[in-house]
Amino acid sequence: MATHTQPQSGHVGKLTASEGQKLREFWRILIQSWDTSMPAPEGASGKVKSAPKGHRRLFSLGRAFAAPPTPEETSAIPPNLLATLKVWDAGPGDIKTIQSLMVKFPGVRLRFAFLAALKQDHPDALLLRFLRAEKWNLPKAWIKFAASLNWRINEYKVDKEVMLKGEAYALEKSQARGISSEKKDAQGFALQLTSGKAFFHGCDRWNRPVCIVRVRSHDPNTQTQKAINDYIVYCMETVRLLQVSPVETLVVVFDLTSFTLANWDFPSIKFVIDCFQENYPESLGAMILYNAPWVFSGMWKIIQGILDPVVAAKVHFINGAQELEKVIARDRILKELGGDEDWEYTYVEPGPEEKEKLKDKAARDVILAEREQLGDELFSLTAEWIANPDSRSLYSRNDVIEELRRNYWDLDPYVRVRSILDRTGIIKGDGLVDFYPAPKPKSDVIEDDIAESEIAESEVPETEVPGSECPENEANEKHDPNEEHELDGEHELDGEHEPDEKHELNEKHGLNEKHGLNEKHELNEKHVVHEKHGVESDTLNETPAPPVAA
Repeated sequence: MATHTQPQSGHVGKLTASEGQKLREFWRILIQSWDTSMPAPEGASGKVKSAPKGHRRLFSLGRAFAAPPTPEETSAIPPNLLATLKVWDAGPGDIKTIQSLMVKFPGVRLRFAFLAALKQDHPDALLLRFLRAEKWNLPKAWIKFAASLNWRINEYKVDKEVMLKGEAYALEKSQARGISSEKKDAQGFALQLTSGKAFFHGCDRWNRPVCIVRVRSHDPNTQTQKAINDYIVYCMETVRLLQVSPVETLVVVFDLTSFTLANWDFPSIKFVIDCFQENYPESLGAMILYNAPWVFSGMWKIIQGILDPVVAAKVHFINGAQELEKVIARDRILKELGGDEDWEYTYVEPGPEEKEKLKDKAARDVILAEREQLGDELFSLTAEWIANPDSRSLYSRNDVIEELRRNYWDLDPYVRVRSILDRTGIIKGDGLVDFYPAPKPKSDVIEDDIAESEIAESEVPETEVPGSECPENEANEKHDPNEEHELDGEHELDGEHEPDEKHELNEKHGLNEKHGLNEKHELNEKHVVHEKHGVESDTLNETPAPPVAA
């Protein structure tokens, strides 16, 4: 018998009273990281104490006997933050980790990194990802979140190196004279783009963007590890712009047809898994291993060893289009995967005009200054909300969150190089996404090459009607896109099944009409989806109204 899960709480607009409190306290901890005036909860003290008897969790023996941190080991942690962490049962190991993070990544930089990483996302939704990933353990959620921001800014330089340079830089450097490590990395990145080994195309039955990976096209020896890692991060960041609220996840289809050992690349697989588990938690909706041959069974056992159980539960072995159809509508399954859609990936190269706004630092700085001001307003209103959850200031807070979303789209062309998804009309700006844009006539393509800037200013009517669905998903509007979709009870991934066995997915899927935000999503004739933030109720755990159909 197939098992079905109930629509999950833990998302914006669908929080229990306890989850709402944890979210507010997560905000308190975050703001205390840079604002020393933010008070600790009533009755808090900065004294280090062991877990009370009867409340120690399983496997907490090491924490119970760990030596309390010394004053030197807490010197970088603001006193009010330390007191709040103690209220939420932060152990000595947690405190030492937080101290280490704050030495490398002090509060002022953390604040900047938060606003940069937020992009167009709802800020509550971003924090809730980390809370859910850490089972609502506040100290551990803060550690994971701060570590991910440190990774973005200090270690990988996601926005400065990957997203600001992107496709245009890689293609340009790949053709440079001479031999250098930079050129090799650029050539490898460009190869990922032009070969079509991995690309985004369309959405599944729950409006989640789909990434297709042709594993048979991958040769680990044809690019540097940095090149493939950069491309993975580039995809992770770009897909965020395709996740239209309330959708927060994506589907990855690894097409293992004709897979051989020559395609096996464990370092790249590990990097993908680390990204999903550490830096982009709760971003994976489903990972489909499609048409896996018997030889892959040995590889799967290796992969299982590094998978978090939560991520492992989202991995499904599927054979043939009939099974895949339970996830993606048949007319949206590519013919090469056994479906009906006659579509081929073709890379569209960037034009020189795409760099113009990236050079305009004066305009960028004006928008960034506005973002800083909006950030101040958000944190101030959030502090009021923490102090009084029933405060009417929540309405103003929702307005500021929407302004931050719009501000990002004003900023976007100045901080993110254009991608193929922009050039082909999938990402349309201001939260508009068209998963299946009509191809341009050849005459239009020629004109684009001649005068792209003139075409951009032509009298093409802007789409004002928002929406949140792919065309084939109208029958599924009674299900939640954030609901877990499990395999049949007979096909759970326990390591005992071979990858070529058939694993049935639940048939009870779809969109829940009670979406995570009180917002209107309407479907226009071109199936363009629009994202808008804001919770109109004065409590985050109040059930929002269903979307308004077009």
